[in-house]
Amino acid sequence: MSTRENTGTNPTTAHPSMDTVLAFLRKLNASVDTIPWDRDLIEARILDSLAFVEFLLLIEELTGEPVDLATTDVNHFRTLERIDAFLTEGAGHAHA
Repeated sequence: MSTRENTGTNPTTAHPSMDTVLAFLRKLNASVDTIPWDRDLIEARILDSLAFVEFLLLIEELTGEPVDLATTDVNHFRTLERIDAFLTEGAGHAHA
């Protein structure tokens, strides 16, 4: 079963890199089995401040572009839906 099939409400048209994002989040939180796509990852402490920098590096690796926090809102990374949109639109185009 792919990670996409095991997340509950994720869309079947998700960006291909979302499997990598989900694997990263599950590695951080072994106790998290499924992550609803509309769940606030920061509020739920699935993605904490210490892991956020590592997460941003992953996003940069996946997009091939630097994430400029001066022009990119942290809210782009709060839910799987928003991360998927960020990856789909491209890091350089998903500004606040």
